[in-house]
Amino acid sequence: MLKLFYSPGACSLVTHIALHEAEAEHGAVRIDFAAGEQRTPDYLAVNPHGRVPALVTDEGTITENLAILGYLADRFGAPGSVPRGDAFKTAKAMQMLSWLSGTVHATAFAALFRPARFTADESFHQGIKDGAHAALTSHFVELDDLCGDGWLAGDEYTAADSYAAVFYRWARAAKFDLTLYPRWTGLVSRVVERPAVVRAIAHEGLKIEQFA
Repeated sequence: MLKLFYSPGACSLVTHIALHEAEAEHGAVRIDFAAGEQRTPDYLAVNPHGRVPALVTDEGTITENLAILGYLADRFGAPGSVPRGDAFKTAKAMQMLSWLSGTVHATAFAALFRPARFTADESFHQGIKDGAHAALTSHFVELDDLCGDGWLAGDEYTAADSYAAVFYRWARAAKFDLTLYPRWTGLVSRVVERPAVVRAIAHEGLKIEQFA
């Protein structure tokens, strides 16, 4: 059976949603970042990077969202991961996922929430956070422009839409004015209506209201 290591509300929720969309039998192990569980020897034996998600399979362990999503798409071919069977659709979904997971998450959100990753000198932390806030404001305008009446990466639901919902919750927690992004808001409202998304959110002990 598959086993997912996750932290509630983190980017691992994207993979958690994909597992529920696939109706894949799996266990889930919570990693408490506040308690430093990601740095314990037991977890570092699972993922030496000390990050989530990590997915343990019968063949071995996979880390990094994009790698796990590709595995789930190949194994289950379900919504919530990456399209298969159409090279262009796959490429467009990966294009969107690369921007969301790399530019928006690993650079901008990381700088806002964890400036110490970029320098140990605390005198620079506020400047890093201010720059991240400006970058995210620009990214959110772009994301809102990309949202329409359907899904981000084409005519079917993908992990890109899950990412958009996760980021919406983070932006809400960071006190961004989300009324400025009505199309993004509309997309997230469609995402959280999906039964698999509801199940994954509940499994992590989160509330739908945090995504609205």
